[in-house]
Amino acid sequence: MTRPQTDPGNRVPKQQIFKRLRYTLVYVPFAVFLIVLPHLSAGGSQIIAVLQAVLPLLCLATVAAAMIVLVRGKRFLALLLGISTMASLGPGYLSHYDSGIQRTSADKSACEPGPELSVLSLNVGRGRASIAELGSYIQREAPDVLVLLETNEAMILGLQASVSGWDYTHRTSPVIHGGSVDSVILSRAPLRQETNAVSQSARVLFDLPVARIDDPRLGSLRVVAVHPMPPTHDPVMWAHTLENLRLWHETQGDMPLIMAGDFNATHAHREFRDVSQGLSDVSPRIGPLQLPSWPADASLPAFAAIDHVLVRELLEVNSERFSVDGTDHHGIFTRLARCE
Repeated sequence: MTRPQTDPGNRVPKQQIFKRLRYTLVYVPFAVFLIVLPHLSAGGSQIIAVLQAVLPLLCLATVAAAMIVLVRGKRFLALLLGISTMASLGPGYLSHYDSGIQRTSADKSACEPGPELSVLSLNVGRGRASIAELGSYIQREAPDVLVLLETNEAMILGLQASVSGWDYTHRTSPVIHGGSVDSVILSRAPLRQETNAVSQSARVLFDLPVARIDDPRLGSLRVVAVHPMPPTHDPVMWAHTLENLRLWHETQGDMPLIMAGDFNATHAHREFRDVSQGLSDVSPRIGPLQLPSWPADASLPAFAAIDHVLVRELLEVNSERFSVDGTDHHGIFTRLARCE
């Protein structure tokens, strides 16, 4: 008996089979990982925290790969990579979108025209930011509240000397350079320091000072200077700080709230999305997404949006990103109005 002959034209060469298998083994797991990435907890993994922070770059690389395989005729793989990119960006986009809804859903008739409160927030890089440039910006924009992270008393004195008519006479406790207390809140209006939102005694590295500001135009409001340890140093402590901050702000419903600073987290981090629930992110944006704020001193443009201003019962009038030499962070300047 002879075997039936098969049509050689219908045979798939082994080399082509192995090539398809290679594509499947490389691209499919990567696509699945990209989709799952923003849902993972970074509290126990430095690698996950970093990958979530650079998610926009990963997605750009994925789009480039999709274009390459599409040119090579791999339409299914190109579609898979495109879908995984959109699914990966989805949680962060929806978090931004929710913030946008919250910040525009208030009754604007209660907010405009009316008095405004302006806030400047900047990580000054262990006090190395240019005092002349920062002082010039403060002089020009005249913010009502300053939130400075990684600062020191010498820098505050330098700003006081460089800003004509310095009237930020109300402030939180003196900072300790290189210690757990390196954040300060300064205000033109009377300020009363309250118990820290999170303290070093709660197994965190940096205290998160809180100030109640009694503004004569807007009434009382609460401001928190936020600066958790970077997850690249200790992801467990970073996650613990954000979780404690979430638990704290859920109990502070008696007045408008502003949480400003270097969160060392983006909307791609699940821990940040948890802490920002119920708050509006009024950080400057390009389209629906926040402008990145770090690194500000590298040869490449900033790619991680880790600095934020989160508010409750306040409406953004406008926000902008600004830069000064000497620090690896861009700053945020925002004008807010109170909504009843």
